[in-house]
Amino acid sequence: MKRSTVAIVLLGVALIGSNIWWAYGALDAGITYTYQQDSLQKSQEALKQTLAVIKASGQGATKEEVLAAAMSNAEGVTEPFEKEGYIWVGSIGLRFSEGGHLQEAMPSWSPLP
Repeated sequence: MKRSTVAIVLLGVALIGSNIWWAYGALDAGITYTYQQDSLQKSQEALKQTLAVIKASGQGATKEEVLAAAMSNAEGVTEPFEKEGYIWVGSIGLRFSEGGHLQEAMPSWSPLP
C-alpha cells in the first residue's frame, strides 16, 4: 500500500510539472511571436519609407520633397524631429548636406555611427 501511494504521488507531481513546463513553453512562444510580428511591421514600414525616399531623391527632389515622401509612408507620425544630425521620420533617419541633398539614411534600430 505504501509503494502505490508513493508512486501515485510521484506520478501526480510529474504530471503537474510537465503541464507547467508545456504552459510556460506556450506562453513563451506567444510572446516571441508578438515581438516577431512587431519587428516585421516596423521593417515593412521602414522599407516603404526607404523606397519612397529613393524614388524622390532619384528624381532630384529637394529636402522638403524627400521628407514629404518619407512622411507619406510613415504610420502614426505627426512631425519629423532632428536628433544627432539626422531628421527622424517614423522608422528612418535622414541626413542631408548643407545644399539639401540626401547624404545618408539609417533605420531607427541601428546604432548611430
